[in-house]
Amino acid sequence: MRLISRRIAAASALLLSLGLGACQSSQEKADAWEGQYDRMMANQAYPAALMAIKKSISYDDTTARRYIKMAELQMQVGQPAGAAASFQAALDLEPDNIEALRNLAMLSAGGRQFDAAQHYIDPLLSLNPDDPAGLLASGAIALGQRRFADASVLSDRIIAALPDRSDGYIVKARALDGLGKTREAIALLDKKATLAEDPKDYLYQMMTFYRRLGDLQGIRATAIRLMPLYPDDPRYAIEAARGYAAMGKQDKVRAIVDDLLKRFHNNTDVLIAIADFWRDTQPLAVARAEVLKIATAGPPRVRSALADQLIDMDDARDAAQLLATLAPPGVTSHNIDAQTHYARALLATGQNAQAQAKIDAVLDFDKANPEALLLRARLKLLAKDYRGAFTDAQLVANDDDNNEQAALLVAQIYAAQGNQVLAGGAFGTARQKFPDSADILKAEIDWLLSQKRVEEAAQRAVSFYRNHQRSGPAAQIFHKVCSQTHAMACGAGAPIVTKMLGM
Repeated sequence: MRLISRRIAAASALLLSLGLGACQSSQEKADAWEGQYDRMMANQAYPAALMAIKKSISYDDTTARRYIKMAELQMQVGQPAGAAASFQAALDLEPDNIEALRNLAMLSAGGRQFDAAQHYIDPLLSLNPDDPAGLLASGAIALGQRRFADASVLSDRIIAALPDRSDGYIVKARALDGLGKTREAIALLDKKATLAEDPKDYLYQMMTFYRRLGDLQGIRATAIRLMPLYPDDPRYAIEAARGYAAMGKQDKVRAIVDDLLKRFHNNTDVLIAIADFWRDTQPLAVARAEVLKIATAGPPRVRSALADQLIDMDDARDAAQLLATLAPPGVTSHNIDAQTHYARALLATGQNAQAQAKIDAVLDFDKANPEALLLRARLKLLAKDYRGAFTDAQLVANDDDNNEQAALLVAQIYAAQGNQVLAGGAFGTARQKFPDSADILKAEIDWLLSQKRVEEAAQRAVSFYRNHQRSGPAAQIFHKVCSQTHAMACGAGAPIVTKMLGM
């Protein structure tokens, strides 16, 4: 059936509003608006449909059916609170309305309002002990209250009531997981996913379990299965590419990445995520080349962001070239981020005077710019102006307690001064506050090695690598430290980490 446009549908609703004359009774007007609702729903004109059913109820608020229709539409358009109120209104009119009881039971259980949910479940199950919604809500409550044995029993009843749906099997798997049988839960879901026409729910739950277990092979294999089910979601594609990279199937990696670059060439977040993927999965030289290729072809924001990555990958020269055209002499609110990135690239390439000039220009425009203050602090640190460097770094740290680079720079200043106690404390504070930072790890390890604290440095590298298996920088730091030092910690940690990575 050919659908009419939403604009025409809305206009029809307005014309109907004008055309319903005073000569009609309230019941007739309510019926007419309900008919308009039905037509709008058939044409997926949801705003007009919602207006129509509300208008219908305004003429007759004594019919439960109308409230049910409004509630179902509210659920569809993402208004669960409104839907709950509408279902409750229907239930107030018809205390035995199964549709209202079922939906209120599920909404309450989903919102962890377990007492309220039980209030709706009891009449449902008294009418039909095998009511699917009543059983599902009961299963959700049992899981929420960590009564996993009860949830497992309920899951069998849900499966019997809904044998062709995933709900019962998901409850069963979550109950098994709660009982400490996560691998058994995964096996159950895997079997169902293999047989199902639509395996999304099973695979998604498997992914949740694998992530919690830290099972990289499981995560990657599941991502590969999810990718074709979500063709427009680049997250699954990138995760699948990680899986193929771990298997050494570079042809499949290239096919996925090329497709993403073609379809999302103007999406900054996706392009940056692809750059992160190359950095995490490929040798440094390969990753640098791929990141540079994306940055060169990308829009300005991508160029600016990836130039920073290139500096971190020891390619400040290309980063400076990428940024030069984005950072003209005049600083504006539109180019200030590119200006600070360019100053960083100039500093990394040893062009200190040019970097200083660029930093001064930024601070003339915005005297509190945190990136410029930190770059000025680094220049002062190079000149051994420790007090000036500390003042700038501390200004940023005091203003923003979550500024990672400020916390790192404070530690580096203490280390440069030779104050081991303060340096050790500052590195420890930075590490605790930013446990996922490879920059802080690298700086602390460099400092520890300079102090001949080899085993401590290796232990830091191994521990970080074990907890950040997907991080390319973590892998590079680990391999560099262990290949240079041959520390005992590397011998104990390397086989474990390698096994985790599926290498």
